[in-house]
Amino acid sequence: MAGWTAELGLVAAGLGITLIPSRAARPDLALVPLHSDDTPIRHVRTATRRGHRPAPAVTAFLPHLHTAATAPHH
Repeated sequence: MAGWTAELGLVAAGLGITLIPSRAARPDLALVPLHSDDTPIRHVRTATRRGHRPAPAVTAFLPHLHTAATAPHH
């Protein structure tokens, strides 16, 4: 997670806090969950090449991906 190196370095040095995705965690820092009523939403999109028709397998997979992404999570 090279993009988080500076922010996490400042936290490790005791100079503040930062908001990070869980996957950017480091073992020397504690992750404090946000309140469950205030969970941030991350908008994720599917990227395809502009001007090109997706392969049949991609076209068949996208509805399944959409169903999984919009299913309620507990």
